[in-house]
Amino acid sequence: MRIVVLAAALALAAACTPDAANQSAASCAASASTTWQAEGAPALTIDANTSGPDCANAVATYVVRAADHSVIWAEIYHADQVMVLAGAANGAEMQTKLGEWVAFDNHTMASTSALPEWPANAETPQNGEFPFYPEDDVTREIYTAIRAANAPMFCYAQGMESQRCLAWYQNTLVSVGVQTFPG
Repeated sequence: MRIVVLAAALALAAACTPDAANQSAASCAASASTTWQAEGAPALTIDANTSGPDCANAVATYVVRAADHSVIWAEIYHADQVMVLAGAANGAEMQTKLGEWVAFDNHTMASTSALPEWPANAETPQNGEFPFYPEDDVTREIYTAIRAANAPMFCYAQGMESQRCLAWYQNTLVSVGVQTFPG
C-alpha cells in the first residue's frame, strides 16, 4: 500500500512541477547562504531560499546547518510576511533580499546578555514598548540562565514587526524567543 501511495504522490508531483522550459520568468526561485561564527560557538551555515510562481506567493525557508551539514534549525515563512523579503518583484530582487536576511551586520543582539531582564513575578521579560516573548518551553529560570551565560546569539526577521532570536547554549542551538520591534 505504501508503494502505491508513494508512486501516486510522485506521479502527482511530476505532473504539477513545471519543467525549466515552461517555468515563468516571474518565478521567485532565489537563495543565499552565509556562515555564522561567534566566539564560543561552532561555525554554522545559514541557508535561505524562496520558491513560488511569483514573489507575491513565494515561501521562504531559513535553515541553520551544523558543520556536518545536518539541519539544526529550520522554519518556513510566507515571504510577503517577512519584513526583509516583502515587496520583491522578481527573483533577482529576492536574491538581494535573501542576502540581507542572512547577513549578520544588521542584528542588534550578539549575545544573550543583551536580552531584556525578566523580573521575578513578571509574566514575561520587560522591554518597554516592544516586548520579548520567550518560547513556550522557556521558563523564567531557563531564560535567566541563558541570559546569564552571555551565550552567542543572533536574531533574524521572522515577521513584519518581529525577529526570532537563536542562541548557542550548552552546545546546542536554541530558540530563546521573539523580539518585537516597530514596523
